[in-house]
Amino acid sequence: MGKKHTVFLLLALLAATLLGCCEADVKKEEATNTNKGSIRPSANAQQQPIAATSNSPYKDQILKLGRIPYTNPSNMVVQHEAFLKYLAEEIGVKGVRLQTASDYSSIMKKLLAGEIDIAWMASLSAVEARNNPEVELLCKPIRYGTTSYRGIVIARQDSGIRTLKDLKDKKFAWVDKESASAYLFPKAMFIEANIDPDRDFSEVEILGKHEAVVYNVLLGKYDAGACYDDARNTLKDKSKKDELIILARTQDLSNEPLVCRKSLPEDLRARIKQALLKLNNKDAEGREILKNLADVQGFVPVDAKDYDNIEKVQQIIENHQKSKQ
Repeated sequence: MGKKHTVFLLLALLAATLLGCCEADVKKEEATNTNKGSIRPSANAQQQPIAATSNSPYKDQILKLGRIPYTNPSNMVVQHEAFLKYLAEEIGVKGVRLQTASDYSSIMKKLLAGEIDIAWMASLSAVEARNNPEVELLCKPIRYGTTSYRGIVIARQDSGIRTLKDLKDKKFAWVDKESASAYLFPKAMFIEANIDPDRDFSEVEILGKHEAVVYNVLLGKYDAGACYDDARNTLKDKSKKDELIILARTQDLSNEPLVCRKSLPEDLRARIKQALLKLNNKDAEGREILKNLADVQGFVPVDAKDYDNIEKVQQIIENHQKSKQ
């Protein structure tokens, strides 16, 4: 073999080796990006209709849905099973998994870090979500035929308490400082009525659950309390509901938003939103999927403006705190 042929073969061998190394590096980088939460359609994939999982460009992907536990986490997994299966089939992914966190701050951190892809937020955390350029609002749930709810302040019918002003020097029960309907909005309502909720009660307690406020007020352990407007329905003996009086109702709060991270591909975000908006309890299949999702009847589009009043209420409370400094 001549020298020219030998040199040519050596150059060809070197080029093949370099090309193989480059391809390996590209595959390694793609795998690393996937581990960091990057979700991409498969190579050369064309847009497929929703529900065509076998042909979907995302058929090998697993999405994660973040939620705060409203019951035992293991129970939540069972309750969400049909819902998650539905989403996976409609979106066209391998699966959708539920991931819980201790609070909404943790949920937001996981979303922004790419550790979860979709988040079921609270109304109170909606302002943070809508103001973040990395987050897209998808929809909000329908409950009891409406997309909003209210907080109420309750007392016993036989207590003689009839107005908010009657609560001065009385024992008062809250649910949680992170609750919009049972803390933030009622507190702002007290402030606007010239009642200082931090000083004008003789005793204040955080009970943790809406039904706990209802039962403790009913039993007379507290003179009054704040809870969401349907919490009285948690009473096993429905006749006991008539022993309670509603002293005041807050303004409407828009139901909580479901959101996703904008770092997901645009068409995948559209698939997620369409799958959610398609689901409702108007047929037997939809009712079966939704039956364990805490009274959710379906989903409707959401607008960032839906949460304007939450931001205003937050400002009322912030100004109140500053006035006492």
